[in-house]
Amino acid sequence: MNSEQRLQLSQEAKMEMENLLEADETYEHEKEQEIMENEKKNVEEMVNIGCNGCFRCLSLSLDSLWYNPCRETPVLPYPKKSSEPRSISSSSQSLSITFSSWFSPSETTKFPSEYSSPPPNRIPSPPPLPVWAVRRQHGHRTVLLRDRKPDLPVAPYEWATKQRATVHKLDYLVSRQILLISGEVQCKRCKRRFEIQYDLVEKFKEIGVFINQNESSMLDRAPSNWMSPNFPNCRYCRAEKSVTPWISGKKRSINWLFLFLGEMIGCCKLAQLKYFCKQNDEPRTGAKDRVVYSTYIEMCKQLDPTGESFLSLINSVQEQP
Repeated sequence: MNSEQRLQLSQEAKMEMENLLEADETYEHEKEQEIMENEKKNVEEMVNIGCNGCFRCLSLSLDSLWYNPCRETPVLPYPKKSSEPRSISSSSQSLSITFSSWFSPSETTKFPSEYSSPPPNRIPSPPPLPVWAVRRQHGHRTVLLRDRKPDLPVAPYEWATKQRATVHKLDYLVSRQILLISGEVQCKRCKRRFEIQYDLVEKFKEIGVFINQNESSMLDRAPSNWMSPNFPNCRYCRAEKSVTPWISGKKRSINWLFLFLGEMIGCCKLAQLKYFCKQNDEPRTGAKDRVVYSTYIEMCKQLDPTGESFLSLINSVQEQP
């Protein structure tokens, strides 16, 4: 066999291989076309049948034939691929069976309400505690008993305790019907001295809400309305914003609760504020606005250490129509 014969045989074999490949490609193409036509027919049948009256499932594409977004219809899992080869007729038959079982539920078809466990009874999380109930403790030393002055023989006010710079809890005051806190003020213009009263519950709730809403922006410093309070008007000479609190020269006789409810603690001198913080184991170093802030937080802690009374006041307001 010469070279020309070998070349001719190789060309003939090459032509036969090309013809076989073309035949395989045409067969595969015809096979895919037939599968697509069968799937389109099944989709058209699905549209004609409907999804139990639900029209949200009619916009399914060929890529999402196994997904049903409607919870009112049975949802079947994605069919597992079998390792055995299947013919065109078997694939179209499986598709028709699947769609018929999808849209005409049988006895074995499970709805989501049957195979899914009921949602657990979730206990609602409690509301967050106020700032003073979860305030981080500062890294200062505890005041020694020898540095702290002894208790007073008699409480200076009915809402105060015998311990210096300390008041009773809010629950105790409400149970004793001590709801109005009075204090002396003096007019800058006419120099008259008289008493004004504040509602204990309403003012405490107002200050507590203000602290919770603005605590992140205060940064452990008293805001401007605490440092420069908005004073009331004089009832005698009618001078606007001329009434300031009358603060006793003796530190043990200062009416701290009255100053707290009137938001006039900023009128105290720095030495008086440091006295309060020393008796209550609060940091008393730094600028005056820091000490004023610590005084407000400590007064809230004395009235409501756990924050439960404040939360009950807020909830009672929300429950009212």
